[in-house]
Amino acid sequence: MMAQYRSDMPTDSNEKKSSAATTRTSQIENRDKAKTGSLQIVGMAVIGFVLARILIGTNLLAIPFSGLGAALPGIFLKRKLQRRQELLAGLWPELLDHMISGLRSGLSIAETISGLAARGPEISRPIFAECKRLLISGTDMSKIFIYIKGEFSDPVADQVCEVLDFARGTGSRDTAVTLRTLGDFIRSDIAVRGEIYAKLGWIKNSAVVAAAAPWILLVILSTQPSTLQAFSTLSGHLILLFGVLLSLLAYLWMSRVGRVQEVPRIFCGELT
Repeated sequence: MMAQYRSDMPTDSNEKKSSAATTRTSQIENRDKAKTGSLQIVGMAVIGFVLARILIGTNLLAIPFSGLGAALPGIFLKRKLQRRQELLAGLWPELLDHMISGLRSGLSIAETISGLAARGPEISRPIFAECKRLLISGTDMSKIFIYIKGEFSDPVADQVCEVLDFARGTGSRDTAVTLRTLGDFIRSDIAVRGEIYAKLGWIKNSAVVAAAAPWILLVILSTQPSTLQAFSTLSGHLILLFGVLLSLLAYLWMSRVGRVQEVPRIFCGELT
């Protein structure tokens, strides 16, 4: 069992083949994601234009809604990634408990990480399942830690990987104690940041409402012929363009004001 996860003597051929296969898979996935993203942007722009054209009855006033529709996929994707990162970051107290339990039961660091593929939280199991596969193929532990850092993209993951790599290199007996202390700090940090996010969340919600309210009012007023005539003139075109720019700038500014400063990733590069 111990020989299965012995990663300090990797075979170069297996490691190179695994790295090449991973690179090709990543390139194909990136191309597919880019193509899908482009189709979503074009599709949402067309849908926004058609719906606005049906409701308003003029092509000119439908153009801003077409731009809004094109921006929606990017906004939703960004929020989805943020939610996933926040969820992964919140898993570390539980992951550290599993690691501490494994180390105290006499397992090695490699076996403890591999065990998270079955005993860890559901959302993180694919990450550690890939780590287990890489360990079995003979990949060095330092590259496993770099992979974990890249998947979590979180300063907490960087700290945990640095602690585990240091313990692996020096044979420290206090690894479980250090991880326990780090876990207590992470729990308090998550609680504090949760309160901050809750208090500043209204700012982002206000930005969305403030940016959308004028255009909702425009849709309502567009049912009157006088509104369509007013925006059909040159001055109406300029007012419409000026309104689009102001709405965009106001939304970006309010989003920046309500943004919580991220913790810098000091150990995001190669292992020290």
